[in-house]
Amino acid sequence: MPLDFELTGEQELFRRTVREFAKKEIAPKVREYERKREFPWELYRKMGQAGLLGLRLPKQYGGQEADAVTMGILQEELGRAGWQIPLGDIMAEILALNGPEHLKSEWLPAMVKGEKIIGIANTEPGAGSDAAGITTRAVRKADSYVLNGEKQCITGIDECGAYCVLARTDPDKGSKGVSMFFVEMNRPGIEKYNFDALGWKLFSFGGFVLKDVSVPSTNLVGEENQGFRYVMETFDLMRALIAIWCIGMAEASLDENVEYVKQRKAFGRPIGKFESVQSRIVEGYTKVEAARLLCYRTLWLKDKGQKITKESAMIKWYAPLISFGVVNDCLQNRGAIGYTTECMDEYRLREIRGAMIGDGTTDINKIVVAREILGREYLPYR
Repeated sequence: MPLDFELTGEQELFRRTVREFAKKEIAPKVREYERKREFPWELYRKMGQAGLLGLRLPKQYGGQEADAVTMGILQEELGRAGWQIPLGDIMAEILALNGPEHLKSEWLPAMVKGEKIIGIANTEPGAGSDAAGITTRAVRKADSYVLNGEKQCITGIDECGAYCVLARTDPDKGSKGVSMFFVEMNRPGIEKYNFDALGWKLFSFGGFVLKDVSVPSTNLVGEENQGFRYVMETFDLMRALIAIWCIGMAEASLDENVEYVKQRKAFGRPIGKFESVQSRIVEGYTKVEAARLLCYRTLWLKDKGQKITKESAMIKWYAPLISFGVVNDCLQNRGAIGYTTECMDEYRLREIRGAMIGDGTTDINKIVVAREILGREYLPYR
């Protein structure tokens, strides 16, 4: 069977639609949104009206049941425009797959419209990638669960109306003793706080403390002690989408840089004639194209129903790393002006740097790849 690297006509149309929307509605305003530190709800609702939110959700909740490649197209184009990853899409998918009907019918249509956002609260002061270290407890009391603990380094503290919170229901089972609860943020006993993050400023960033927070047992997402499994089932796709988002940012910097080096002159000639400048651009396009192909191959495999744990971990450690280097080289080609906020390169560097940490750090993803290649007996924590 011959290799086919072409998108379908429908996917190409979707790419053009997203790029046109992003060029008009997002790219010209993203700097202003960052400076204001106010989430642009009006724009977010426009994204919902344009059909750019909740793509993979069932049609009965307003979604489009889109495939993974289409999701990749969306993330690549949003990365090009400088928009942060749509926070609620993957969490909405977790809820759609595992949540009770009363939560799905209330929250998912509103998310698709851009009226509500759901986040995930996994990380704690003493536990991130190590799910076995989660200390937030959920204790069953009659028809409710009472939650106590703290979640930290959480995205969307001020924007998310609810979080899928991971809490320990069995203290003796490690990661297999963790459950997922749908916790609305207006419940009594929740104290929020904010951090000033290096990047990802379109959404707020911080944490919250849970003090005897009572949630009904009907807010248990799926089965008890299965919460970490639900998260891991979505991580593979999320990692690939973060990777292609980084690639979109690197592509935008490269395209802008090509135009810049043709116009900027030094020593009586365009700087694009200097070999060192050319090398940065050539190496950048080469790295980005290679990473982009692995991203889309991973998403294609997902649509084929194949396991993508190895491929998604590969691209999650690799794409942010090379994208950061490519954007940094573009900044270098611009010289002093590249070091200012007059250019988007410094913004993209801060955004991509966060992708090396969120949803599995560079190191964790390398461990995952090694596990898939060498076997579980070579895990460092066994």
